[in-house]
Amino acid sequence: MVGLTLEDLDMMTIGECLDYVENYVDIKSGKQEEKTRRATQDDFDSF
Repeated sequence: MVGLTLEDLDMMTIGECLDYVENYVDIKSGKQEEKTRRATQDDFDSF
C-alpha cells in the first residue's frame, strides 16, 4: 500500500489521493524532480 489509512482517505479529496499516489510511485521508482537552481545574470538578460 501507499501508507494511507481509511481515515486519511476519508479526509482527502479524490484529487489529493491521486496526487499522493502519483508522488509515492515517483519516489519508489527512483524518478526525481529537477532541482531548482539560482538564476544567473544571463538568465535575466535572456528574459
